[in-house]
Amino acid sequence: MKKIKISRILMDIDGTMTWYTGVRARSNLMLQILAEMLMEQYGTDKETAMERILNCGDTATQCLSEFLPSLNISAEKYFAAVRDELSESIYIPEDTKIFLEKMKEAGIPVCTATTNSIFATRIKLAVGGLADIDGSPYISGYHPGCEFGDPEGKFSAHYFPAILEKHKYAPETLMMIGDEVEHDFYPALKAGIRYGVVIDRKQKERLIAKDGGIFISDLRVLLDLLEI
Repeated sequence: MKKIKISRILMDIDGTMTWYTGVRARSNLMLQILAEMLMEQYGTDKETAMERILNCGDTATQCLSEFLPSLNISAEKYFAAVRDELSESIYIPEDTKIFLEKMKEAGIPVCTATTNSIFATRIKLAVGGLADIDGSPYISGYHPGCEFGDPEGKFSAHYFPAILEKHKYAPETLMMIGDEVEHDFYPALKAGIRYGVVIDRKQKERLIAKDGGIFISDLRVLLDLLEI
C-alpha cells in the first residue's frame, strides 16, 4: 500500500483512544457524580440535587462542567472524582499512547472528534496520564459533539461538514479515526474527508482495506502506512 500523506487527524475517544476493562460504567456517570457531590456539600437529597443541576442549563447542548461555578463545585475535585471512577471501567491502551507520541513527534496535529465535551475528553485521557484539567500535549484541537449547539451532536449529519467549514481543514489530506462505522467512518467520508480508518481491537486481521477505507486492529498498524 502506498504511503499516506496527511496534514491532520480527527480522532474519536470512546473505543478508539480508550478501551474497556470489562467493568460497566454507571449510566450518566458524570451527572450522577455531580449530583452526589451536591448532596454531600449541601446535605440535600438526590432529587433536589438533580433539579439544581438541570436548572443550570441545557444538558443536551452544554457540558456539565459549565454548571460548576453556579453550583459552587470545585472543577478540580469534580475532574478527579470522575477520573477515579472512570479508571475502573476504561483505560488507555499502549497503542494509543505510542500513536499519539509519534504524531506529536511528526508534527501532525491530532484533534478530537467525539460526543464527549472537552472537559470529559480530558478526564478520559487523564485516566492514562495523557491529559489533565488544563489540556493535553497530544491534542491540538477539540471538536466535541456540542460544538455547533446541535442536540444530536456528533450524530448529526451536519457535524463533519460543519467542522470542515468552520476550521477550513483540507479534506484531501485529512484522516478520521474511529471505532464506529456508522458514526465515524461513513459520515466522515460523506463529508469529503479523504481517509477513513476504523479500529477494532478484536479484529483478527491487522489490516483490511475495504469500502474505501482502512480497518485496523491496532493504532500502531497506521504508523507503517503514514508518511511521517
